[in-house]
Amino acid sequence: MTLKDEAILRALASALFPRGGTLPLGVEDLALGAITERLLSQFPPGMARQMGRFLRVCNLLPLFQKGRTFMSLSEAERAEYLSRAAQEGGTLSKNIVMALNLLCESMFLSDPRAQAGIGYDGAPMKARTREFPESPDLHCQVSPDLQPGDVECDVCVVGSGAGGAIVARELAEVGHKVIVLEEGGPARRSDFDGTDLLERVGRFYRGHGFTATFGSPVILLPMGCAVGGTTVVNSGTCFRTPEAVLHEWAEERGLQGVGPEDLARCFDRVEAELHVEPVGDEIMSRNGRVLRRGAEALGVKDHGPIRRPTRDCHGSGVCAFGCPTDAKQAMHLSYLPAAVRHGAAIFARCRAKRVLFEGNQAVGVEADILAPASKRVVGRLGVRAKSVVLAAGAIYTPFLLHKSGYHHALLGRGLKIHPGCGVAAMFDEEIYGWKGVMQCYYVHDLEEKGILLEATFPPPIVTYSAGTLPFVGIEHKELVARYRQMATLGVILSDRSEGRVAFTPWGPLMLYGMTAEDAKRMQEAIEWSARLYFAAGAKRVFTILPGLEDVRSPSDVPKITAGRVKPSQLKLSAYHPMGTCRMGAHPEEGVTDSAGRVWGVENLFVADASLLPDTPHVNPQITIMALATKVAFHLREVVRS
Repeated sequence: MTLKDEAILRALASALFPRGGTLPLGVEDLALGAITERLLSQFPPGMARQMGRFLRVCNLLPLFQKGRTFMSLSEAERAEYLSRAAQEGGTLSKNIVMALNLLCESMFLSDPRAQAGIGYDGAPMKARTREFPESPDLHCQVSPDLQPGDVECDVCVVGSGAGGAIVARELAEVGHKVIVLEEGGPARRSDFDGTDLLERVGRFYRGHGFTATFGSPVILLPMGCAVGGTTVVNSGTCFRTPEAVLHEWAEERGLQGVGPEDLARCFDRVEAELHVEPVGDEIMSRNGRVLRRGAEALGVKDHGPIRRPTRDCHGSGVCAFGCPTDAKQAMHLSYLPAAVRHGAAIFARCRAKRVLFEGNQAVGVEADILAPASKRVVGRLGVRAKSVVLAAGAIYTPFLLHKSGYHHALLGRGLKIHPGCGVAAMFDEEIYGWKGVMQCYYVHDLEEKGILLEATFPPPIVTYSAGTLPFVGIEHKELVARYRQMATLGVILSDRSEGRVAFTPWGPLMLYGMTAEDAKRMQEAIEWSARLYFAAGAKRVFTILPGLEDVRSPSDVPKITAGRVKPSQLKLSAYHPMGTCRMGAHPEEGVTDSAGRVWGVENLFVADASLLPDTPHVNPQITIMALATKVAFHLREVVRS
């Protein structure tokens, strides 16, 4: 960035996180240049130039309202402009202010003085009862060790996450020669032990965690990119697909082998392998206990501890940034080591470029070998295979099919994402919500409305509060100062809205617009959250709704659903893309059949979230795993050895 760009950043940051208040420290007291340089060093080459362009646009935005640039405004005018833009501005200005608030809060809370001010000391990381050995070595072949050329196998699996890892293990176990191609690099426990959380986001999230949908509103949609896929950096939540959903898929959609009885053995197998169990009281965070208290006070029927795949969990509270104790049984600690023991090979930093066809048969995959740091293409790998399984996720599987020349009217269509938001509440008591399992308790009493609530509290340093706590400037900073008294939950909405993956020369584009109906259901979810928190003893509840950001009394809760909120006014995120190569009983109803086989092509299968014919109403991880197990069982019989 240029000196002028740095000056704009300093002016914006000082207005968003000024000096004074309960936490006297302000962003301007930090070594802003050094922090910015450290953050930008984790991004791809050219990011500094893009950041400079972004800051120059920010400087010009007030011209449309004030007739002056941001740098020309007084300090009071800067604060007033940012506050108004955050609450009343158009989609562009609101998203820009939110992005800046996230950036500045990352900078602010990365300082030990600010961390001490809110009581954050990373204590759960010090609460170990034993030393943990290093993760098992997967013997991944990674660039620059991987030599360009051609290799042969029975099955080539593209992607090593919740779907691909399971297929690889199940097929290798019965003697098939399996090669797994993974764009990301390997992850080991030492990568998550004491390292900077923002650095982890840069290393193990696609696009450094900044992938998002385009539409109204813009929705942040982070995805993992590592050996083990998103399972390395998610919360590990495992809800079985509700039986009513499976009955609908089987009976109304005509899909074979997806009924509750059919999938039971797949669920059983996955849960036993991953040691899926509910969060115990000894590692339940106070954040989860607060939600339980509210549910019990209201007489809620369906609530309880979340089930997760863990062994000897110590409640470190950083599940979505890589487990520092190898407790969370992500794919790189469970299915992938088992696959390697049975002879499978994992080629890391190897990005699939296209599926190879001969006539209507898939015969292999062409891939680019990537340099570790720059991710530049440094070689080519050709994999000849009797069958190909695509498990690159709901965004990249349809994109890869498109690049390979496959055409289907529904390819990339039907994108569901489970849009969600955060709701926070302030209590008189100190909660320290980040101490304990990050996502630990659920309330599902509104299942018929497709609303699931989950007590979720990431570490403060990753700026969760910038998306859940309202206001900007000193008002926002005063709330951050009381973060130890906050409880937060995440809303998951089973969306009736639908998006699609657009195929561009530069990569896939996620297009998604929320309907007014879903926006109204989001209001209902927020209202239910507020009722739970006030029943638990909250003094204030913070919502994402304009004009109702700070609800201070149970009597004001009905106002949350009294009016209509436009989708563009919501600040949302999502973590569950699915449905873009959905199963269908007939070719005109889906891209794949009930066994995951791509219609019209022999020896080509899909085994990831793309398969889901609709939202499962709950976190889809174990649904994906069960369907991948089903696909693998079918492949065991059809792959020619």
